[in-house]
Amino acid sequence: MKITELTFIVTDDCNYNCSYCFQKKEKKTISHETIRAAVDFFYPFLDSKHRIQIGFYGGEPLLAFDKIKYAVLLLLEKNKKGNKDIEFTLTTNGSLLTDEMIEFFNEHLFALQLSFDGLAQENGRKKGTIEQTLQVMKQIQSYPNIAFEINSVFSPQTVGDFSDSLRFIIEHGGPDITYNLSSGEKWRPTDLETLKKEMERLADYLALYYKKTGRIPVKNFRLSNSKPGISRCGAGIDHMAVTPEGNLWGCFLFHDYFKTRKDDPQYRDYFFGTLSDFIADYKRRYPAIKANYSELRQDFYQVEGSDCFLCPEIETCRVCPINAAYETGSLGKISCQKCRLMKIEKGARAVFVNALGDQEPFRERVPGPPQAFH
Repeated sequence: MKITELTFIVTDDCNYNCSYCFQKKEKKTISHETIRAAVDFFYPFLDSKHRIQIGFYGGEPLLAFDKIKYAVLLLLEKNKKGNKDIEFTLTTNGSLLTDEMIEFFNEHLFALQLSFDGLAQENGRKKGTIEQTLQVMKQIQSYPNIAFEINSVFSPQTVGDFSDSLRFIIEHGGPDITYNLSSGEKWRPTDLETLKKEMERLADYLALYYKKTGRIPVKNFRLSNSKPGISRCGAGIDHMAVTPEGNLWGCFLFHDYFKTRKDDPQYRDYFFGTLSDFIADYKRRYPAIKANYSELRQDFYQVEGSDCFLCPEIETCRVCPINAAYETGSLGKISCQKCRLMKIEKGARAVFVNALGDQEPFRERVPGPPQAFH
């Protein structure tokens, strides 16, 4: 067993109630005992040949900042000889950030992802928080050791603000941005048409921005130099997540998905069990459950009866199995809606490339920070 990403879901609670959020909020927080048990067990399995991401996730993880601090100091004590290349990551709405927290993240070289939807924040996330979040964004950027970026989410209700929202963040000095499209909601034909127009508007803007600055601030529009290939989810293979209750999943998103689906036949296929049971029996349990996660490959998926491996675009397609399952109700199945959304995104990237003309969009003069996954 070699682990490159270990996530602590430090709390299931949150101080926001975003309209598109799929999480079930609960007043549960991870214990110091669970953190210590996980660190003691997993540390020897952290792969010394790769950069290891130790992530902190919620809910809103800053509601449990003391648990984050405890885990970081515990891991640093374990790693005092520097045998492992560890990077700490955290995703937050930013509303609870204090100077003490930011200084701690700066001291320990965190990759920090701020959830901010720009102008759409008023309708999708929380009213009256745009100015506050802008101030948080500027404050974080004054700390040089924090690798900082923005995560924005858009739903059918906020898609009309898509391009203006991302422009708003960019023009207010925002860092790199990753956008996501809300899963589990119905995108009507009119919503899809609005999304197409909004993405093309953004593509034209980004092409002009790139010509002026040499940057592509929206990471979804960056073109990869890597060769096309079949994508595979790393969950349960070299990724693990520990829940507030002390349970173990292959990724934090599996905890979110199965929290309300304990009667689902697939639950047992992906649940590694409690941390204590896993520690006692990992030599048997890990390969057995890992085999199920290993089947979460793009060429094993289906789109409402049709096998994905038959699609000519399969090697350029990347679908999170949990995001897809929120729409279809089953891991390994992708909705036609998801395919349509991805084709709209692909079309917008083509508009972007065409707008660049002969300019090369791969080599940016201003490199972006590493991505903290949400």
